[in-house]
Amino acid sequence: MKQKEKYAFILDKDEFVRLSLNKILNKYGFQVEEIEDFSQLEGRKKEIGRGIILADVEMDALERWDSLLKKWNDHFVFMSPLITEELTLRLKKMGIHRMIKKPVEIRSLKRVIRELCPPEEDSFSPSGKGRKKGSRSIQKGGE
Repeated sequence: MKQKEKYAFILDKDEFVRLSLNKILNKYGFQVEEIEDFSQLEGRKKEIGRGIILADVEMDALERWDSLLKKWNDHFVFMSPLITEELTLRLKKMGIHRMIKKPVEIRSLKRVIRELCPPEEDSFSPSGKGRKKGSRSIQKGGE
């Protein structure tokens, strides 16, 4: 059976972060696109529906695109080096429930990918061999 294409959109000012995420996401079968602004996602409903948006942006940018973010909520991940309880509450009020602390740990990213883009027929492994029995990572949200 042919696997559907998965898409990943990265919005981050830090070139090293973009390159690192690009490499990891490509390894897991995503078509990766680096974007400079949320406006580049307008009209991309199909791709967003089959993917993930990872963004480290200022709060005013999130507020400016609030209406679109509500539509993308199930595919959006906020990244930040500082995730406080206050920020978490503010983001949750905006409808953003997934946050990853930077620097992004591969284990955290894999967990979020599994939540947002579940593997088809357990094909998540980058080698295509599937997951080992009993292997799973557990992390509290926002940590």
